[in-house]
Amino acid sequence: MKRAAFLLILASLLIGGAQAADLAQAPAPVETPDVRVDRAWKFVIAPYLLAPTIQGNSRIGRLPNTSLDVSPGTIFENLQFGAMGHFEALYDNRFGATLDVAYMDLGKGRSFPRVGGSIDAGVKQLVTEAFFGYRFWHQDRNWAEAYAGGRWWYNQLKVSANTPANTFTRTITEQWIDPVIGVRGQVFVAPKWSLFGSGNVGGFGLVSDFTWGLQGGVGYHFNDRVALHLQYKATGVDYDNDKSGRSAFSYDTVTHGPLMGVAISF
Repeated sequence: MKRAAFLLILASLLIGGAQAADLAQAPAPVETPDVRVDRAWKFVIAPYLLAPTIQGNSRIGRLPNTSLDVSPGTIFENLQFGAMGHFEALYDNRFGATLDVAYMDLGKGRSFPRVGGSIDAGVKQLVTEAFFGYRFWHQDRNWAEAYAGGRWWYNQLKVSANTPANTFTRTITEQWIDPVIGVRGQVFVAPKWSLFGSGNVGGFGLVSDFTWGLQGGVGYHFNDRVALHLQYKATGVDYDNDKSGRSAFSYDTVTHGPLMGVAISF
């Protein structure tokens, strides 16, 4: 009996020792490092509101050259419809494309009860910018980019007159695309605050004589996906279609004003 108990205890010790040896020789678990990999594609959608002032000169048909000084109040008073938005796509944190659209549909009517007539006038303006860019420098959330592309101008003027003696409607449409080159960038000055700036030139006499754009301001970043931007934007153009008579059209203006938008990144 004592011998059997002794053998049982010895076997238990041998088995336990073997298990302990196996545990001692077992490799330690390998921890996977927490490495954050940037997504190949990044996108930004940013609707915005611009309160524009339009200043300059314009000539349409045989009408004399007209000086323009249109305030934001006048534009919003006659605004029928407007849409403004900015879109960006970035690949590999280097190659990007941007699209910016600003559209205004302005209308004004006036009636003359004594003669039983009325006049309605409407102006539609669309400015669309499409650029391809390369980010030649980036560090954390700071970056600088060179870009090139085009700025498409679309202007339409429509006048309708109704009188007891006559009724007529005339529509004048003028559109062109200017080549544009520029640089832009963003720098964070605090964890949630950033500065943005962009400048470009174009036209070069190929279409318009000259066009340019400047934009800059601050951004407040609620998180990595949502930011509020307060900026000032100015766009200038000097265009003449080199036609005469009823087909003549020239547009030498600067459109500028404060801008507020929300950028959503994903």
